Amino acid sequence: MRSASEIQHHLQSLADIRHLLRSLRAMSAIRWRRARVRLRSAQQYAATVDRQLALVTTLPTALTRGAGRSPNSAPGVARRPGGDEESIGLVALTSDRGLCGTFNVGLVSRSLDFIERERAQGKRVKVIALGGYGERYFASADCELLYTERFPLTHAVTFVEARDIVVRIKKFYEEGAFNTLHLVYNQFVSFGRYQWVEMRLLPPDLNAVWCDVREASGEDCIPVPEDMLLGTPAQELQEFLLWEHLAVQLYLALIESMVSEHGARLQTMDSAITNLDERVDKLELEYHAIRQENITQEVLEVQGNTRGRRLSKALGP
Repeated sequence: MRSASEIQHHLQSLADIRHLLRSLRAMSAIRWRRARVRLRSAQQYAATVDRQLALVTTLPTALTRGAGRSPNSAPGVARRPGGDEESIGLVALTSDRGLCGTFNVGLVSRSLDFIERERAQGKRVKVIALGGYGERYFASADCELLYTERFPLTHAVTFVEARDIVVRIKKFYEEGAFNTLHLVYNQFVSFGRYQWVEMRLLPPDLNAVWCDVREASGEDCIPVPEDMLLGTPAQELQEFLLWEHLAVQLYLALIESMVSEHGARLQTMDSAITNLDERVDKLELEYHAIRQENITQEVLEVQGNTRGRRLSKALGP
């Protein structure tokens, strides 16, 4: 049985841990709110880019109606001869650290399912791991890592960094490192809720872009935006907007992943604090019981000593 001093020492240790957990929770809450603000701004910019892209890709150019190209093909992303037609790129977005529940476990599990499914069809999957957890996991799982990037917990991803990543992806794609590129990430739904999403980045699905723009505008035809860039050759505009669309999609995924990550970390911290409080309550009950038992024992000893002295006096020398 533990002594009261041992329990008191344990309670002090739990108090220190609770203080640390509350500090981590407060930092995650601040980052979650900031990421939500960045997400709204990114969604507005993405809608503008998609609106411009949906219009300019309807213009007939050599890039949109070239030989061997379908309407869904991406202008400006043709690979050089000799590319591996059986290779698929997979961008997996994970957190850099843990302490966020099943956020990473579920995503890497789905990613491995994707890899096994494509391998079963005789295709070679090359992974681009964005996040330290994914880098470590896919390396240990003996997956072919094409490129990795880490995002520290205290770091806020910028659109410039998303562009830099897209520049690397563009180089890999044009060199024929992979035939198509897919993205898997945890999409933000609401606080504490996220869902695993798989989407094709390259070649971009223009039909999906056109449908989204039509739904947003509520019209059957694609409206011409007032801020449409004029005076630029259609082919150059298509080239720019397609890669800008890719950068925006990647940036949105990074922000949504971070919002989901911090939401999951907040829930994990709340669960940890709740469990710790329950443990503290049990220890305090145990401490008070032991303390009361010690006090009772001391009272009984005092009473016993008092009775002994009285009996000695009554019997005499």
